[in-house]
This record gives sequence, structure tokens and C-alpha cells, in this order.
Amino acid sequence: MKPLTIRESPTSAGLDLEVAGDLDYTSAPRLRQAAHAVVLSTGRRLTVDLGRLEFCDSSGITALIAVRNHAVSAGAEVVLVAVPANLRRLLSLTGLDQVFDMRERP
Repeated sequence: MKPLTIRESPTSAGLDLEVAGDLDYTSAPRLRQAAHAVVLSTGRRLTVDLGRLEFCDSSGITALIAVRNHAVSAGAEVVLVAVPANLRRLLSLTGLDQVFDMRERP
């Protein structure tokens, strides 16, 4: 089991959150808290970099949905980048690939 780390980096478009390690039922609340602590405004972008994510369970997916909902309610956009293949497959199977904007790392 890899501990979850979340690193914030401001960008010209908004904010990047780099999520690494295991995103599961024990660590998902930390991602929700980190996202809700971020001040987002209309027209800004929250980029969630998942390139170093090792594992994600249903609680982690629920946390990603909560992050998206928080950003959308603030009028900001959310982009998931470098989504691991196994998570991309789960998002596709659940139809959430139609909800999340997923991109490769620029």
C-alpha cells in the first residue's frame, strides 16, 4: 500500500493537484478536503494529475466526482490528466468518461 500524497501547484490557468499513491476508502477524504480547501473561480481550471496514482477504488472515484462537483459549482473547469489505464477503464465502464474531461499530460 502506497500512502496518498497530494501536491498543489498554481498555474497560469488555475491550479494543479498531483495525486500519487493509493486513493482508497482511507485516503479519499484527504483528496476531498484538499479540493474543497482550494479557492476556485469562474473560468479557472483545476487540473488533477493522476500519472503517479497506483490504485483507486470506488471511494477514490467518489472523491474524484466530489472534486469535480466542487469545481463546477464554483464555475471552474476540471481536467484529469495522465489517467492510468486501469482507472480510465473503470471510468469508461461506469460512463464517467462522459463526465470527466480526460487528457494526456501536455
